[in-house]
Amino acid sequence: MKLNRHQPTARLALRKQQGMTMLEVLIAVMILSVGLLGIAGLQTSNLRNSQSAHQRTMAVLLASSMAERIRANRALALSNGYSVVKTCPTTVLDPALITSASIAEHEKKHWLNEIARSIGVAAKPCGEVTFSGRTYTVTVYWDDSRALGGRADMAIRNMVSL
Repeated sequence: MKLNRHQPTARLALRKQQGMTMLEVLIAVMILSVGLLGIAGLQTSNLRNSQSAHQRTMAVLLASSMAERIRANRALALSNGYSVVKTCPTTVLDPALITSASIAEHEKKHWLNEIARSIGVAAKPCGEVTFSGRTYTVTVYWDDSRALGGRADMAIRNMVSL
């Protein structure tokens, strides 16, 4: 049987190394805390960007929704029946309570209510529909400063040619 010459020194090394020093523990805790702070920062950034992406998606859908309403009622649209001055709803209404004399007025009120409900009144959303010649421009505005870290007025435009 062959004997290992280094075995006694290995036993001595194990006897000397009984645990971790306080300095090693403090360094490990500091590295861990910096990593956790980084992960928390990424999570916060992710939440802001997710909200911004949601608002942008809703603005595109809402602009397309009004464009489809205009295309669906071409006769009324040609008589400038769907124009809406820039309106910024400050509250969300119950859709059952929205009443109007005409279809166009009813659709415009519902559209503005959808803007407030979908984007959120905290983002100060606005809707505007302009008519020029045979073209409507549907615009949805909102404030995206939470995600972009400052003043950030966003706008999505959709053009409809009749």
